[in-house]
Formats: sequence, C-alpha cells, structure tokens
Amino acid sequence: MASTRVAAVVLLLVAASLPGETIKQRDFASLSPEILGQGGSFAAVAEGYHALYTNPAGIARGESGELTLPSFTVWARSRPDLLLSTLAAFSGEKTDTAEGENKSQQDLILDVLKDQFTTNGFGVGTDFGIGYVGEKVGVGLNLGMDSYLFGNTFPLGLEGFIDSRFSIVVGYAQPFYLGPVTLTPGVDLRPTMRILSIVDSEAAADLISEFLSVDTSSEEDSAAEEDASITESINALNGWGLAFDAGLLADYRDFTVGLQFRDLFGTDMRYSSNSLEEIIDALGQGGLPDPDYESGSYVIPMEVSLGAAWQPKLGQWSFLVNPELHIEYTDLFGNTDPDRDRPSSLWTRMHVGSEITFFRFFDYRFGINQGYATMGFGLDLAMLELNFAIFSEEFGRYPGDQPVGGVAFEFAFRF
Repeated sequence: MASTRVAAVVLLLVAASLPGETIKQRDFASLSPEILGQGGSFAAVAEGYHALYTNPAGIARGESGELTLPSFTVWARSRPDLLLSTLAAFSGEKTDTAEGENKSQQDLILDVLKDQFTTNGFGVGTDFGIGYVGEKVGVGLNLGMDSYLFGNTFPLGLEGFIDSRFSIVVGYAQPFYLGPVTLTPGVDLRPTMRILSIVDSEAAADLISEFLSVDTSSEEDSAAEEDASITESINALNGWGLAFDAGLLADYRDFTVGLQFRDLFGTDMRYSSNSLEEIIDALGQGGLPDPDYESGSYVIPMEVSLGAAWQPKLGQWSFLVNPELHIEYTDLFGNTDPDRDRPSSLWTRMHVGSEITFFRFFDYRFGINQGYATMGFGLDLAMLELNFAIFSEEFGRYPGDQPVGGVAFEFAFRF
C-alpha cells in the first residue's frame, strides 16, 4: 500500500503509543548531481566541498584551498518522460488531446500530476551551501529542503514528507605516509537543526492546491473548508542534534580504498512537535518554538560505507582525458533498515560509478545506483561549475519494488 511504501521512504517509525521507544530516522540527504551521476558512489573519491557531507578524509585532498560561495542545487523526483509534459501543462493553454478532446489547462495539469504521483511519486528539493576546504581543514554551512508524495490514488490517497535541515560542519583530515601507502583519517562535527513533517492524504491534497494552483477538492470539500491555513494544520518535529562523522582513505599508486562513518555511534535528535505555522513564526524571530520534547528517543543510526576506486595517473595525457572508476557498498551493517528482521537487499546498497574528464573542464559521468543506470555531466568554467544528472533511486527493499526517477542540477562558484 502507498502508506507502507512512504513509511519505508521516510524511515520514520512513529510510535506515539509507545512512550520511551527509540525511533529511527534516516539522515537528510541532499541529492548532489555530481554524486548521483556517478551512481551514488563517492566514499573513495570524496574531495572538496562534497567531502564535508560524505567522507571527511577527502578534506585533505587537493593541491590548494577551494572556496565554494555558494553552491545551489535543485532536484525533482519525477518520471523523466513526464517531466517535460508536466512543465508544458503548467505553461500551456487549451490543447487537443490524442482522443480529439479539447481539455483545459487545469484538466491537463491534473492528468499529468495523476500519472506522476501514482506511478513514480513526485517531489522537489533544494540545497544551498557555502564552504571552504584547504590546508587539511574544512568548514561549511548548509540549508536544504526535500519533499516527496506518493499514492495509489490522486489526489486523496497521497502521503509523504517535507524535510528541512540546517547544519554547520567543521572538519579536519591528516595524511600519514606508511611506505608506499598514504593513510588519511578525517573527522567532522555537524550541529544540525531539522524540521520534519509527515504529510497525510488530506494535507497532501491541500498542498497541491496551494502550491501548484490546482483545485483538487470536491464541491463538498470546498463548502466544508475551514479558515485554518495549511501551515496551521500540518505538524512537524523540530529540534537539534549534534552529529559526528569519520572517514579513512588509503591510497596506493592508482588505487584507493575509502571507509566512511556518517553519524558516528548514532545521532540523538531532541524534538518538539509544533504546527508549521508556529515553527515559521519562531524562525522569523531567530529560533525554534519553546521546546516541549517528545517522549520518544529519536536516533539517526550510524551508516558505514566502504568504497574502492581506480584512478590511473596518465601524466601529461591527463590534460586530454582523466578517467576514474569506483564502487561503494553503503550501510554495511544494515543500521538504517527500519526493520532489522526484514533487511534490504544487498543490491539496494550497491553503487558503481565512473567519471571521465576531458580537457580538464568537461566531466562525463555514468553509473549504477541501486540497480538503476544513472548519468550526468559537469562543466568547470573557471570559477563557475555546472553539474547535471538523471538518476533513479529505490525506495523499496529490493530493486524493482518502487523505483523513483529524478533529475538534479547544481551551479556553484568555486574559487
């Protein structure tokens, strides 16, 4: 059922009737096109700004310091074949369908949204960040928002989440030389504020009406509609946590092995539950609502990932072409599975990626993410960097259970 699938996506086990119960959450994950274009594999090739949010050992990589000011990423979880038609429906006028019917823009939008939400689900997200990495030290600030709705019927029957995060990260990495092997351990500290809403079917229909300017209500619903705003009717967990991450890179000639620990030993989150209206008002005053902590213990479990990479050193030929091939297995111990008795398939943890750089400014990327092909490209134009990816994720326990496609785009100024 849709609600079961969405619960697996959010990995938030709400146990309100069991006070004191430990409740697992998956960490907020920004959808970087640079990483997703390479199949989601990055533990062994982490470097620069993205090392702050993947493997902190990669902070020590690079010949000089790099300032990112800023990085802006936007993504949409959408069926690629419906993305253009969705955009066209929102910008178009009355159109004759293949059946010869003349449909209004409103009807066209409803048709394409029905296909989106009931087959792939639909959601959008953004990520804004600044950071500096150099001299073995990294520091960054990140603000992100993600959303996703899915269901078997449209508009009622949809469920999903809205997830926001603000974090500051400070990291350090130090190389050590053991004969021909270079070992680089790294650590970072991430104070994090998070706001997470679970959206039920009624709120989902209201959100679509409000933000997509589409009327999803019946005449009876419209007559019974109350004056309360959407932000008043949706509750959200909001609070703080202090996360630690660690990583290790081992380099030998053209080969690298990477090990990363996200949310080392688990990250405890202290949440209050308030309406979005209360949270927005409090944020406008520079903080969160006065805490009234939930009785449950919310934990983001530690995720351990292991990766390996082959990066041939081509000397002077690297100006023309510079390839790398890598693989990663995430969540080695299954800590993030919502139900340890029903673990996810090993294939949903597997990521294979490759990046080929031409003339030091054009990157072509491709890979396999949880059993699905991904691809992307990047342009490094002096201080401006552009990255794009088309990808698929698996929201179920096995490949094919619930594949969700998407696209992501980033532009960043790096100095």
